[in-house]
Amino acid sequence: MRIGRVDGEVLVGEWPAHPERTALLEAGGALLAWDVLAGDAVPSARIHDLGRAAEWLWEVYGPDAAAAVVAGADEVEIAEGDWRVRDAGRVAAHLAWADAWWPASTAAGVPALDPVLLAAELAVAVGDVEHLLDDEDAVGRALAAVGTPPSDPAAAELAARVAELAEDHGVVPAAAPVPTRSSYALAAGGGERGDGVTVLSGASAVDWALVPQGVMDAAADAVWTLVRRQGSTFLEVEVSPGPRPGPRLAARFGQVDVPIDGTDPLGRLTGRVAVPPTVLLLPPASRVLTVYAPDFAQPGQAPDPGGPDRRAAIIAYARSRPASPDATLTERLAR
Repeated sequence: MRIGRVDGEVLVGEWPAHPERTALLEAGGALLAWDVLAGDAVPSARIHDLGRAAEWLWEVYGPDAAAAVVAGADEVEIAEGDWRVRDAGRVAAHLAWADAWWPASTAAGVPALDPVLLAAELAVAVGDVEHLLDDEDAVGRALAAVGTPPSDPAAAELAARVAELAEDHGVVPAAAPVPTRSSYALAAGGGERGDGVTVLSGASAVDWALVPQGVMDAAADAVWTLVRRQGSTFLEVEVSPGPRPGPRLAARFGQVDVPIDGTDPLGRLTGRVAVPPTVLLLPPASRVLTVYAPDFAQPGQAPDPGGPDRRAAIIAYARSRPASPDATLTERLAR
């Protein structure tokens, strides 16, 4: 693996190119990253405090490689060995990635992950690598996020480990019901839409970086329609919800913002706003609908042309995970 040094950081290996395929672990003095699509067991690293990182580098790269990194080498060889700590770190990073990026999609056949199972398995995984972590309260916070213990019989061992870890750390996980998609749809309310004449319509891919994971179907496009009704022009928006409730959503079309604050009879999230007739004159390249969560992220200037291909690769990867030999329990029980 190559080693570089830039602006006071020691860079080990090739950092993943895009955040949606990066599984991160925040270790003492460094960040470790695994590219979920590459399948490499050995992570890359960005080390900002070499003294702190030296305490555990040998567990991730081996004693000889760790000594070479500390000594200022330009390249290291990763030898064979017992990599239980490194593998545990990879599991923790992968579960954190799934919590942030898992592309649950009815349209693409990617099953949703059970949030209770995921939180429980992540808490145990974080506990397994506690000595590596930068945050001394990471395990306690992970346990507090578990809420109700997993009830699936296949997760009995996991529930026992959560209980043991919670007792060791003096944490009492708070029981909390998990909201469902149906309750979210009811809370969102519904809005009736009358008849009209459709003038223009189209669909745009959803940028995952602009909405929290699970709030929307990761593979379904957002649909927009320009409708003339009773002498006025309206922009109407439809998006497919995901398995998790989330913050309020909005959409931007040209210079027009649309609150997504209703549901239709099929459970799709909807929005509608009156627009000036000049919107009909937008050139085709500008007829792009960008869905975002205003309290989470703001849309950029232009969509990423490489985004759809990268998202397709992540969707294919997630679709394969439940049957993968190294799948986590949460992935195996996904439905």
